Formats: sequence, structure tokens, C-alpha cells
Amino acid sequence: MGRGSEDGAALERRLLKEVGRLLKELGFVQSRQPLIVAVSGGPDSLALLLLLAQLRQPLALSLHVAHLDHGLRGQESQRDAKFVEEVAHSLDLPVTLEREEVSSYRTAHHLSLEEAAREVRYSFLSRVAIAQEAAAVALGHTADDQVETILLHLLRGSGLAGLAGMSPLAYWPSSRHDHPVALVRPLLEVGREETESYCRWKGVTPRDDPSNRSLLFTRNRVRFDLLPRLRAYNPRLREAMVRLGRSAAQDQAYILGEATQARERLAVNTGEGVRVERKGFAALPPALKRHLLRLIYQELRGSTLGLEHRHLEEMVKLSQGETGRRVSLPGGLAFSVDYDFLRLGPGRARAPVSPALSGEYPLDIPGNTRLPGWSVQAHLSEDMGCSSSLDVQDAHAARLDGERVGRHLYVRGRRAGDRFHPLGMETPKKLQDFLVDAKVPRDRRDTLPLVLSEKGIVWVVGHRIAHWARLREDTTVALGLEFSPETAT
Repeated sequence: MGRGSEDGAALERRLLKEVGRLLKELGFVQSRQPLIVAVSGGPDSLALLLLLAQLRQPLALSLHVAHLDHGLRGQESQRDAKFVEEVAHSLDLPVTLEREEVSSYRTAHHLSLEEAAREVRYSFLSRVAIAQEAAAVALGHTADDQVETILLHLLRGSGLAGLAGMSPLAYWPSSRHDHPVALVRPLLEVGREETESYCRWKGVTPRDDPSNRSLLFTRNRVRFDLLPRLRAYNPRLREAMVRLGRSAAQDQAYILGEATQARERLAVNTGEGVRVERKGFAALPPALKRHLLRLIYQELRGSTLGLEHRHLEEMVKLSQGETGRRVSLPGGLAFSVDYDFLRLGPGRARAPVSPALSGEYPLDIPGNTRLPGWSVQAHLSEDMGCSSSLDVQDAHAARLDGERVGRHLYVRGRRAGDRFHPLGMETPKKLQDFLVDAKVPRDRRDTLPLVLSEKGIVWVVGHRIAHWARLREDTTVALGLEFSPETAT
């Protein structure tokens, strides 16, 4: 970085070698899938595009240019888009241009202008990547951007992940969360003055965006105010900060490996997110606790966007407290503390908790029955389709042996002394013991509806039917029950 006496040809050879090395290491060469190149028109993204265009044949790259007009600078923004389109066509590359009103998005989502522009830009790039079935999106972030990012994280009190800065390979959650979009940064070891020099040598004049100099934006204040002050203490600040980021990334990778092993030991996926064994979690070192939670959050949302160090600290603190505590997290997720496990999942997952049932409610069979918090649909069928045991497709739906359970069923809440013979077990057990073994949170046990007949508990709704109520080879009539939550009005 920063070789001022280097001529244009030597600079180009070095930059081509750096970009090619990274793409090879990350496996983005000789692929049938295109690489989306995000080009704003500035020197960094323009230099990246010119370098990738030269590497097309040597690395067998297929390129597709993408540019978003943020709708913030009127005709100047339109000229930027036209410029990018012309450069792409001069390189014989396809290009996707779109325009989005960032200001409207900012107002609708209550974000800062920087946050809104970032979300809109990456959402656009994700759409293009998915539409083109791309291998990744290439971004023009440089070593200077890395320094600014690390300092911003430091100012916000970030943890180790923040000090690591941007990664050469990262992922952005797309509208298809099962397939997040890969982001690759081939210039992360290259300085901004080098991209500017390269563009000059190639005879291409990048577009100038005055907003990149506005001190209204935090990143620009770091760039033009804070960094010059820090360089007075260390003229080689960039190299020092990049070295810090690289070291933090290595430490982060090691701890992530330990967190992954802890994830395998202590956590399981459920219909409501991920459940973590509370006792095992408590025994982990504090740093590993935070990284495990971060790993699970990223797993559920597709990225750690919006998750800050304070969120991790708050979750760790809550994990040591009382059952029933809960905190909302960015991205619509929530963390909650139950009797013997912790849960991280969609914030809405636990909202429809029904009230405790204080009386007994006979079921209309066949027919529809309404009771506090629930609507119950019952139907009879002589067409078995399958024979032996029950295969529940929905936790709130069950198929039972109609003859064995009878027609006089009712619903109530649990009572002291209740016993239950769970499906698959040889003998009955206390209902309390079953609920504990099934990891049902203490504060939800009294809200569970129980379906009973004169023989006892037929079904613990949402969990398991009785063994004696299952479908068998000799079943002649099947009884189907389906519980649907009722929305309060």
C-alpha cells in the first residue's frame, strides 16, 4: 500500500495480482455463475471494474455490472448512472441500472440517511445477484474503508467482531434467507490513493459525489477530521489499523470454531427458533457465550446486521436471571429465558399464548367448538389412508382412534395429580414430569389445553397424544382434531 513512485504498469500488475489472488482463494474463478460488480462511478468501484475486466479471460470470469441511483442528487445522480452504463458498454459488459428513493425509505423505516442508503443499496445488489444466479457481488471497499469501519466500531464500543472490520468474504441476507448473497471485497488490501492513481493511468475520470465530503455523515467526519488527527500520532496509522483488523479476524475465527462446537452440544432447532440448554450455557466462558449467541443470531437472520455488542451483553445478563425474562432484538428476533433453556427466535413466536382454562369445555364431534383463546375443529373419517401410529403434521392437529377415545371429549387445563401415558412410552407418568421432560416453560404449562375422555388425557395439545389413543391397524374410525388460536378483539 502507498507506493507513490510506482509507475502505472507496475501498479496495474500488482493490483491484478492482488485481486486475482483473492478471487482464487475464495473460489470465484472459472465459474459458470457471473460475478456482479457493484459500481457507483467513484474511483474505488471503477478501478475494481477495470481490473476485473482484464481478468475475465485469465480467470474465466463472467461479469455483470450493477448500479443504483439513490435519488438523492437529482440530475447528477442520473449522470452517474449514464456514466456507469457507458463504461460497462465500452467493456462489452451487461449492466443493470435501477433508481430508488432512499429518502422515502428512510422516512418509512425511521433510519438515518446512511443506514437507509446502505439497506437500499444492498437489497438492490441482492436482487440483481438472485436474478442473475450470481456467485457473488464484488464490492470496491479498500484498506481505507476498512480503517474507517474499524474506528466506527471502536467508537460504538464494539466487541472483537467489530475490531475485525470487514471480511474479504461476507454474506448479506436476501429475500430468500436460505440463500444469503455472498459479498467479496478484492481491494481490501489496497489503498484509496492507489485506486485513484490507477484510474488516472487508465485515462478514466471517476464521478465525483459531493456527499462523500459532507461532514453531516459520521463516516466522513471520521475520514476528514478524526483520521488526520490520529495520523499525527502515527503516520502509518492505516497499516496499524489493518494489522489490528487482521489479528482480530484471526482470533474471531478461532473463537467462532469453539462457538460452533458449543452450538452442536447445547443448541437444537425448534419450530420457534433455536433452543439452548441453560445449564450448559452458564458454564461457558463469557466470550464464548457472546459468540454463540451471535452465531445463532446470524444463523436465524442470515447476517449480524443491526446486532450490537450491547445486545449480546444484555442476552448474557438475562440468561443468568429469572425465568420469563425477554428482550427484543433487531431484525424481528427475540431472546427469552425459560425454566431450563434459552430461546432465540422470531419475536412473534410466543405472542399467541392462550389464557389458562379454568373450566371444562365439551367438544362438538363432529363440529366446531370455541373456548377461551382457541377454536377447535373436529371431524370423523372412515378412510384411514395409513394405519398404525400417528404422524402429526402440525403441533396443533392430531388424528386419533375415534372408537377408543369415544365421542364425549372435553378440554380443560392441567390439575394437580394429572397423569398421562405419552405416545411411545410403556407406562403412564405424572403430567408434571412429562411437561418438564418436554422442556415446556414453567409459565406456559397452565395455558396448555388438555383433551380428555372418561379414560383420561387423550392429548396434550401442541406436544403429544396418549399412547392408547393412537391409530392402529384395526382402527375403523379416525377422529381429527385441530386447535386454532383465536385473536382477541
